Amino acid sequence: MVENLMQINEKKQEVPAKFLDAKGNLKTDVLLQSYLELEKKLSNMVMLPNDASSEEEKRSFYQKIGVPDCAENYQLEIKHDLLASDPQVNQKLFDLRFTNQQAQAVYDLAAEKVLPVIEELAQDYEAARQRLALENQFGGKERFEQVSRQITAWAKQNVSTDVFDALSTTYEGVMTLYKMMQTNEPVMMPKGICSHEILDEEGLKKLMMSPKYWKEQDPLTLKKVADGFNRLYSH
Repeated sequence: MVENLMQINEKKQEVPAKFLDAKGNLKTDVLLQSYLELEKKLSNMVMLPNDASSEEEKRSFYQKIGVPDCAENYQLEIKHDLLASDPQVNQKLFDLRFTNQQAQAVYDLAAEKVLPVIEELAQDYEAARQRLALENQFGGKERFEQVSRQITAWAKQNVSTDVFDALSTTYEGVMTLYKMMQTNEPVMMPKGICSHEILDEEGLKKLMMSPKYWKEQDPLTLKKVADGFNRLYSH
């Protein structure tokens, strides 16, 4: 009997205080209410399907957690002009049962982390390509480095820093600086550029800020800038 009473007391000590009254007796009404609330919560929980679950149960589970019915139904916000919703990527995400929120996170990370790396690699590749073209133009690496030093020294005395920084990043720009250094004769206007399109230095700087110049390297825009500086400085 004593042992049984001790066991009962020990079990009472394990019961949370909110279920005991001042005398240490169970408050059955409070306990029952708590149980009913717990049962209600459990009934509303989404249970992870197992191997024995039917297709309907699995589909219901994934719908409740935010997985669309098919890959085409992802509602994605593309936050970068260079990105687009890719059907093959979306299908892979759907096969892995990514929710719409998780799929959105994949595209957000691509815009935030992957694209800057790709753009940097593309810029490095383009810079290497431009330099190789210049080395070939001047007959090799050593000859180009010699000419490059001459152009830099000349530009410091004759061209503003902003203009030099802009022109020295492209093959066409370096060739323009080279021609400006070599000759005092004006350069003929290229076909397709009218007299009203002649720009002053400020206008040419604005043109160089256009994506057509620094990003797309549109041939007509590059030539317009190059010939514009030739006209300004070749006299």
